[in-house]
Amino acid sequence: MSDETEHDPELERLLDDAWEALEGGDLRAVKRALRTARESAADDPAVIELEASLAREQDDPERALEAYRHWSEADPDDPEPWLGSAEVYVEFGEPAEAARLLRELLAGPRLDPLDEADARHLLGIACEEKGDAKGMVTEWLATMRLDEANDGPRTRLPRDEFERLAAAALDELPEEILARLGNVPVFVEDHPSEALVLEGLDPRTLGLFHGIAMPDQSTLGPGPDVGVIHLFQRNLEREVEEDDELAEQIRITVLHETAHYFGAGEQDMHRFGLN
Repeated sequence: MSDETEHDPELERLLDDAWEALEGGDLRAVKRALRTARESAADDPAVIELEASLAREQDDPERALEAYRHWSEADPDDPEPWLGSAEVYVEFGEPAEAARLLRELLAGPRLDPLDEADARHLLGIACEEKGDAKGMVTEWLATMRLDEANDGPRTRLPRDEFERLAAAALDELPEEILARLGNVPVFVEDHPSEALVLEGLDPRTLGLFHGIAMPDQSTLGPGPDVGVIHLFQRNLEREVEEDDELAEQIRITVLHETAHYFGAGEQDMHRFGLN
C-alpha cells in the first residue's frame, strides 16, 4: 500500500475488507468498497491495484490493463503495474506482448533483486507459452540464482520440523495407499537443482514427482528406481506468509505429488482441489 493509505486508517480498513471479500468471491462487496475508495483516493496505487485485481477476477483484461496503466502513471517508478500487465497478457493468450513488456522493464533502471526475480520468472513463463524453450530456460536459470540469493542463509522452519509436517500429510493417506507408496522416497530440498531447471522445470515449483507413475509400471516394469517425490522447502516458504498457511501448503503439495505417483493428471488435481 502507498504511504497515503498507511496514513488513512479508514481507507486501509476499507481496502483490507475488500481484499478479504475478493478472496471470498464476494464481488459485489468489492465493487461497493471501490466506489467508496475512489471518492477519496482514486489515484492511490492501492486502490488501483484492487481495481485491476477485480477486473482480472471478472475476466476483463482490457479494464485490468487500463487500471495498470493508471497505476503506472500514478507511480512511474513502481514495477508492480508492469508485472501485473504482463500477467494479464499471459493469462489471456498474448505471451509475446508479455515478453516484450518484461524485456522493456528489465532493460530499464536496475530493479530490486526481488522484483527482478519476479520479472524473470514471469518472462520465462511467457517464453514457455510462446514456444521459446531456450529463452524460458535462460530466464528460469536467472530466476533460480536470484531466488537463492534473495532467500538468505536460513530457512523459516528447521528441516526436521518441515519434514514432520510432510510426514503428517502422508499420514492422512489410507493405509492401502501408504503401503503402495512405501518404496517411493520423499526428499526435502531447498530448491530444484540446476539440472532440473535445464530440463525445463519451473525453478519455483513447490514439489515434483520424478519417475515412473504407478499405472505405467505394469507395462514398463518398475525398474530399479520407480520414482522420487521432491518437496522444495524454500519455494514453499516463499509461497505463503503465515506458518499455519505453510503447513496447509505442504499438505496440499505432498498430496498433489502423491497423486501424480498414482497417475493423476492436472485435470484430476483440479477435481481433487489439489492445485
